Amino acid sequence: METLFTRLAEERNSGRPAVLLTVVASQGSTPRGIGSHQAVFLDGTTAGTVGGGYQEYLAIQAGRQCLDEKRSAFRRLILHPNEEEDINAACGGELTVFCQYLDPALPGLGDVLDGVLQALKSHQAAWLALDVSDEKDWGMALVTAGQRRGCGRMTELCAVDADWCRQNVAGLSEKDGRRWYSEPLSYPGRVFIFGGGHVSQALVPVLASIDFSCIVVDDRAEFADDALFPQAEAVYEADYEHLPERIDVTPDDYVCIMTRGHVGDYDVQRQMLKIKPYYLGVIGSRRKLAFVKNKLMADGFTAEEIDACHAPIGLAISAVTPAEIAVSIAAELIAVRAKREGREKGRYKKS
Repeated sequence: METLFTRLAEERNSGRPAVLLTVVASQGSTPRGIGSHQAVFLDGTTAGTVGGGYQEYLAIQAGRQCLDEKRSAFRRLILHPNEEEDINAACGGELTVFCQYLDPALPGLGDVLDGVLQALKSHQAAWLALDVSDEKDWGMALVTAGQRRGCGRMTELCAVDADWCRQNVAGLSEKDGRRWYSEPLSYPGRVFIFGGGHVSQALVPVLASIDFSCIVVDDRAEFADDALFPQAEAVYEADYEHLPERIDVTPDDYVCIMTRGHVGDYDVQRQMLKIKPYYLGVIGSRRKLAFVKNKLMADGFTAEEIDACHAPIGLAISAVTPAEIAVSIAAELIAVRAKREGREKGRYKKS
């Protein structure tokens, strides 16, 4: 993805147009899913892929036609024998590809492409949103938690923000009588770990090895120690009852709660439920979890809000030791991340 958008930015900066192919809809069995990208350039080369094979050849041909005609268009690819557009494929599904003509002179295009690259490099939470109500007069926005950069048809872009993108994870949707496409470009892999005990000490190096960024918080100075967590991004000593502003958990982050006892777990979970992080896992026995749940319900949280947490934390693999529990938590985070990014394989079921 970063390579593709780097090339698009280079072409734009050199004053050359390009066409960005995006799979905006799919049905049935397809070689690539929604959010797959390929770029077609003026010199005849391409970058990325929308699936390979004959269907990709047709998509590229459509992209080159749009490049020649300086226009954007949808291209539907039917990957099963049919009388409408039989391309002699046997996958059994259908793809809709948006061939988006990128004029280097388009105001705001450079800012959007630069923003995409910045988000990808920094692992900042970011989404790409397109107003495709009129394929020839589209609008495109790069949306982050605190900013929106746009180009093309700007009138309706103000209606799209991070909250809307989170709810419309990937694909086509209708909003205010217009047709929108959205996709996640990047997510932060930040994991806030509350509690610096043995499980946390085993968990941080595992998560760091699989591209998660860990922030450890403990209310005890001897456990809020950088020396215990050399792979962590940051380690903080903080009062669990009143977490400071520097513990800036967002709805895009992962949270693991494993403090030294019931009270700490309750204090942290109470505050995290208000933020609604993407993943919220709580360690402990079912008896302890029931105790904390009763206190949270007395605070006004619903059973549905509390039960949405991953508790007990981790996949059910009969883990006992801190190292085994760390593996079970890491495995659950891998599964949640894969599902979030649309690359889930097989079945993931929380037991």
